Amino acid sequence: MLGLLAPTFAAVIAALCLGGSLRELFTTRVCWWPAVLVAFAVELVLYNPPVNGQAWAIQVGPWIWLATKLVLLAVLLRNAWSAAGRAGWPWLVAAVGVALNALVIALNGGHMPQATEAAIAAWGASHIDPIKLQNVAPMRPDTVLPWLADVLPQPAWLPRRNVVSVGDLLLAAGIAAWVFGAMVPTISMGKRYIGLSAATRRATPGDQRCST
Repeated sequence: MLGLLAPTFAAVIAALCLGGSLRELFTTRVCWWPAVLVAFAVELVLYNPPVNGQAWAIQVGPWIWLATKLVLLAVLLRNAWSAAGRAGWPWLVAAVGVALNALVIALNGGHMPQATEAAIAAWGASHIDPIKLQNVAPMRPDTVLPWLADVLPQPAWLPRRNVVSVGDLLLAAGIAAWVFGAMVPTISMGKRYIGLSAATRRATPGDQRCST
């Protein structure tokens, strides 16, 4: 998880070096943000004791997890639609990442397949526990879309390294790009605006703001 946040941390530092402001980031409106909090809360409860050891959770939990991914996808697409001009592309990149992950999960029984070789490279062994609900499952010969599964071990220098997917990388890149754009100062070029900050969106004609 920390490895996927690294691009966002780098984006914050880069934006601050360029005169960006955390205030701009914190005042930028995100549509449907409560739905994201609910989705993360459901995942937190689902994959931790005592719920993750219960029979009903093992049976239906994977599909509940998939539903949270679809909620997150809906939030990303909603923000991409409401963003003005070029400001929507980071949301779209993140949405593609979540969509790829959701597709792989849906086609593999509600779990994200994980390459054993990648797990060994990251941790020295696979940590999948078959008697508890987990969001990953061992990759098998019949795994669907294996190249989009968790097959990429993060570098050894990252703290709490993990095994990630292409979708994870796109999600991390999209969020980092949005954070950077929300923090950087507005740069105008004629009547076109470069930058994704709140000031940019306020200045750009035709901006469609969140209704909720």
